[in-house]
Amino acid sequence: MWEFCVNLSDKNILASKKIYLALKDFCKVYNGLVTTYERCGNISVLVSAEKCDENRFKHFLANLISEIICEDFKLKYLEENLILPNLDEISKNAFMQALVSFDKETDKYIVQKFLELNHSLDIEAFYFFKLSALREKWKELVKIANDNKAYLSSNETLVELLRFLVDNLELKNETVNLVQKEEKICFYDVNFNLLKENSINDKDIDSTIISNLIAFAPKYVNIYCGDSFNSNLVRLLKQIFDKRINFLNVDNILLKK
Repeated sequence: MWEFCVNLSDKNILASKKIYLALKDFCKVYNGLVTTYERCGNISVLVSAEKCDENRFKHFLANLISEIICEDFKLKYLEENLILPNLDEISKNAFMQALVSFDKETDKYIVQKFLELNHSLDIEAFYFFKLSALREKWKELVKIANDNKAYLSSNETLVELLRFLVDNLELKNETVNLVQKEEKICFYDVNFNLLKENSINDKDIDSTIISNLIAFAPKYVNIYCGDSFNSNLVRLLKQIFDKRINFLNVDNILLKK
């Protein structure tokens, strides 16, 4: 049997849950076992599989851990170091997500360059002791943003910057379909396979919508919604995605089934 343990502090409980749930789904396909436990402020996620599947699991773990660092850890770094003007919450989260997603493949390359998956990995120790080059890269990004913070107070300038960042993201999806139905906001790929769903009553749902759309990095966006969509959100989405976004009546979704 092959075994591996991922360790984090309970300060990163959401990241540990992401790792556990992703491994749980992966284990269902490849007959692995995964469990998690918390002790003395530390969270461990343990996974085991047949020895013949070791490389398959290591490849999955390398991508999963690099995603966690380049999304969760980068977002936290930006929140702690960016000096933003008085942006509204939707614009602030859109800007943050755009910076998280910008040049993400290079970030992941740096992580995987130093990543070694032997028997266990303390993600925070790895991040602080091995990834100084990555944090230096993020430091330069923050410096550029902070040096130009005065321009971000202008809505027109902010929208232009957001559009530039989003237009230059590496595409991850040909099309993302957002569907508002009952009490849920659902994100689907081009073939209407579910990518993610949120409750429409979630806190900051407007920020969640725009952050998810930027993170999915689609070439085109189709939004099937009723009249309850926040008008400020609609306007910002149109400004950012421009001609790549379509707003359609939610009833039209029946034509896609």
